Amino acid sequence: MTSEAYSIEGGDFEGAGSASRQLKEHLKKVGVNPKAIRRAVIAAYEAEMNVVIYAHRGVMEVTFLPGCLDVHVRDEGPGIPDLARAMEEGFSTATAEVRALGFGAGMGLPNIQRNSDHFSVHTEAGKGTDVHFTVQFEPMRLGRGVVHSIAIHPDRCRHCLRCLPVCPTQATRVRPEGPQILGHLCIDCTACLAACEPAALVQKGIAEVPTPAAHTVLILPDPLLYQFGPAISPQQVLAEIRRLGFRHVRLHSSWEASLRQAVLDHERSGATRRPVISPVCPAVVNLIETRFPSLIDHLAPFLTPVDAALSQLDGRHTVVVVSCPAQRTSAQTRSGQGKVDITSSRNLLSQLLPRLQHGVSSSMAAVHWGDRAPQTPPEILQASGLTHVLDLLDTIENGLLGEIPVVELLACDQGCFGSPAYRENAFLSAMRARNQNHQDTEPASSVRRESPYRPRQGMRLDQDMGAAVRKLAQIDQLVRKLPGRDCGACGSPSCMALAEDVVLGRVPLSACVYLPPDQETST
Repeated sequence: MTSEAYSIEGGDFEGAGSASRQLKEHLKKVGVNPKAIRRAVIAAYEAEMNVVIYAHRGVMEVTFLPGCLDVHVRDEGPGIPDLARAMEEGFSTATAEVRALGFGAGMGLPNIQRNSDHFSVHTEAGKGTDVHFTVQFEPMRLGRGVVHSIAIHPDRCRHCLRCLPVCPTQATRVRPEGPQILGHLCIDCTACLAACEPAALVQKGIAEVPTPAAHTVLILPDPLLYQFGPAISPQQVLAEIRRLGFRHVRLHSSWEASLRQAVLDHERSGATRRPVISPVCPAVVNLIETRFPSLIDHLAPFLTPVDAALSQLDGRHTVVVVSCPAQRTSAQTRSGQGKVDITSSRNLLSQLLPRLQHGVSSSMAAVHWGDRAPQTPPEILQASGLTHVLDLLDTIENGLLGEIPVVELLACDQGCFGSPAYRENAFLSAMRARNQNHQDTEPASSVRRESPYRPRQGMRLDQDMGAAVRKLAQIDQLVRKLPGRDCGACGSPSCMALAEDVVLGRVPLSACVYLPPDQETST
């Protein structure tokens, strides 16, 4: 058994939700199954918000018991004058100012009761309220093993530490011998690649552009067509690609459009809870399986566009050009029969640049745009960039985005246009693409997944839940010793990550350069 306590300040709407977020991270480290995490977090968030809205201060006390989470949220406040009315959905005594901030809808206590296995409230006028609930859980069942497509060149590392804060799952480390990646946490996004100027971290396993046969199909990412300045049209780029011998060129966007329609139809059928998350970006799918496993049932059951293309073209020799490690890893699983070659956008760009460079001009007058590309349907919320993606996934996990039918989340800014594989500014090249509509002459189809999504090991500290709980307690003890700078000087991305590394035996506590010598003792 281990216990945690989180302080809550009344009226602190800016910091609202921090206690339930900390609880959520702890539940993931323990290995609680995703559905129980979701229920516990929704209940905890509602209880926390009741303190923020109505009380002076409070504390959330959490105890991990075998198979059960026990939570007390005690506050110092006015108490609840009419508990029976407060249990009615929609009844609220929140002020107009609080309602204007989007809180106080009258769903707090009913939501806590709905998402818990045991629920009780004790309130006393003028003293405060004690909300008690429990959530039963089982260990999380893990899915496939994790592979990633990031290679490390330690001799190039300058120990600049820029890769540490950008990783959305804290998978990177920088040790004296060079950078390291914790494979079970890596989601194959491009964050560390973009941050690593000396290219100590690169996309791995990429062959040169192969010589095509007459029947070879080239699957091309659309952003590559907009990397040569405003004077070179996408039609000119496609013409040059055909001069390389690729007579059959298909664009990623064809399968992206098919996936979008399939996801919209799937949402309208009511088969998946709202919001339905499109699997358009494989890095985001990896992120959900790793850090947000409770959202797996929001993912639409379709293959990513690259996977769908390879599935539809199965049996034909295919060269797929990938923009990121996630696409490469995904395509790699389908390349074992010798029918699929994988190359990178950079490799193809290096061949095209000398051929097209002479035509580059700063004049916009030479550009002829076709019809504008189709706009995103109004029922789809699209967001790009890991900062926004993480914020929205956190909001969905807290149950606060149910009014949105479909979300398309893209790990890179402006989607694949923001991959570090490309030379043009992502926003500029995406703008050019929005003014051009490519019509594929051959049909592209969405493809349903044959197997369900499964959580990865992710943040889980140990396969045994009891051992994970004990390690979590050790980590929390160590965090209290550490200075809280989150500076990365130790080679771990945060003090919490260093404490975890110490408890799991990866480094000694002395790795912290700011810890007084008398405290440099490992657990």
